Amino acid sequence: MITLEKITDILKTVKHPKQINNKAAVLIPIVNVDNQLHLLFQIRSHKLKWQPGDICFPGGKVEMEDINPEQTAKRETCEELGLSSNEITILGQLPKFIATLGMIIYPFVGKIDSIDNLKLNFDEVESIFTVPLEWFKNNQPVHATMQVGHKPDNDFPYNLLPNRPKDWQKRSEHLVYFYQYNNYIIWGLTAQIIKQFIDTIQKAT
Repeated sequence: MITLEKITDILKTVKHPKQINNKAAVLIPIVNVDNQLHLLFQIRSHKLKWQPGDICFPGGKVEMEDINPEQTAKRETCEELGLSSNEITILGQLPKFIATLGMIIYPFVGKIDSIDNLKLNFDEVESIFTVPLEWFKNNQPVHATMQVGHKPDNDFPYNLLPNRPKDWQKRSEHLVYFYQYNNYIIWGLTAQIIKQFIDTIQKAT
C-alpha cells in the first residue's frame, strides 16, 4: 500500500544531477582598435548545422567540467578564437535572461588584450570583425515582433481531446532587434545582448 511516509522516503532517495542542458554563457569581447574601444563579433562557420553564417559573440553551452558560467564564457572564447585564458579579463556580468526556447543565457563582458595573433577555429568561426562601441551608442536598433506558437503533431490523441485545435496556436510574442553596420546584419539573441549592454552603460553615464 502506498502511504505518504513511503512517498516521502522514496523522494529522499531521488538524485538531482547538475542541470546544465539549458544553460549557456557568452562573452561580449571588448578590444582596442586604433585607440578606440570596439566590440568583436564572429561569423559562424558554414560547416555548422545550427545558424551557419550568422553573427554572434563567442560562447556556448555550460559543460559539466565548468566551475561556473564565467568559466564557460572564457573557455568557449579560447576555443573559438585561439586565445589563452590569461589574455581575457572579465570586467563584469550582465543579468542572466531566458531566451525564447528556454535557454538560460549568462552574458559576461571581457577585455581581450590583442587580436593580432588570433587562431580561429574554422570549424566554428568563419571570420571576425569589430564595431566601434560608440557606433552602438549612437545607433538604435530596428525592431520587429516575432510570434511564437505551437501545433500538435500527427500523433496527438485528438480522440481524447476532440476540441483541441489542429492548427498553429499563438503562444507568445517578443521583440527581435536588428543592427545594420556596413554590410553586417547583427540580429536576434546577439542584438538583444548588445542592447542590454548599451542600455546598461548609458544609464550609468
